[in-house]
Amino acid sequence: MAYPEHWGIRQLSNWGRWGKDDQIGTANFITREVIANAAREAREGKVFSLAVAFERGSPVHPARTPYLHFFAMVNAGGDAWGMPIKSSVVWNEDIVTMPLQIATQWDGLAHAGYDGMFYNGVPISQVTAHGGAARNAISALSQTLITRGVLIDVVSYKKADNGYLPPGYAVSPADIDGCLAAQKVAPKSGDALLIRTGWVPHWYRHPDQRADYWKACPGLSYRTVEWIYDHEVSCVAVDNVTAEVMPSELRDETTPFHRIAIRDLGLTIGEIFNFEALAEDCRRDGRYTCFFVAPPLPFSGGVGSPINPVAMK
Repeated sequence: MAYPEHWGIRQLSNWGRWGKDDQIGTANFITREVIANAAREAREGKVFSLAVAFERGSPVHPARTPYLHFFAMVNAGGDAWGMPIKSSVVWNEDIVTMPLQIATQWDGLAHAGYDGMFYNGVPISQVTAHGGAARNAISALSQTLITRGVLIDVVSYKKADNGYLPPGYAVSPADIDGCLAAQKVAPKSGDALLIRTGWVPHWYRHPDQRADYWKACPGLSYRTVEWIYDHEVSCVAVDNVTAEVMPSELRDETTPFHRIAIRDLGLTIGEIFNFEALAEDCRRDGRYTCFFVAPPLPFSGGVGSPINPVAMK
């Protein structure tokens, strides 16, 4: 379906760009050369986890069930799991129940579609409640999303003194261009864009304001899809829960960025990242690029995955 004229953007599509059987979309921009060059960003051995903790009380979209963590503890003296073990050793194990798209995570290419199709013309019938995603599964990306990361520190660029952008602020293409210019970074094909809005840290710093947390949040404008397409971005990660701005800029569409980016571009989208430590280091040394390593877990048939993404400098 053509985008409505009042959206003000041109029609975008990567369908067929890497063949009719492609299932990884814009991750194709991450070539072997891109990875080799990105690895050179790890110059000082500094490592930053970009993940929030998997714990009760972390920011979880209201549509998803909360994180549940149980423990299995067994004293092995005499018998453990049916095995005779003559020892006083104690075994501890974990049992976790949670949606895969909880805490820091990727939205895969079978996560969102419209008009009966997912990325690259895959019918919605290819994803079922019993079998998951027969095509465009998150496991197809398990050996990629390793590239140069570029922190787009919009919080610092807009001089947001309170540490986060205002609720409902739409990060525009002009914001991205202006921030890159201020940071003296030239974007390259295959880059991962790491968009700092400050909204996930806001959750932790202001628990008294959580009642209004879901009513509005800063995030990407749907208009950034043209910029992302033109600059051959491989993936986008944002430190909020929806990636895009909420409420939507468009009255007739709840999540326009998701529908275009995932379904039409084949873009993998990350949410609930934490860029605070990385941003502090970037401000200190003036270098806003890193070696970004964030492959998803290979859940067969999965449409998303929790991750512990790492930035190295």
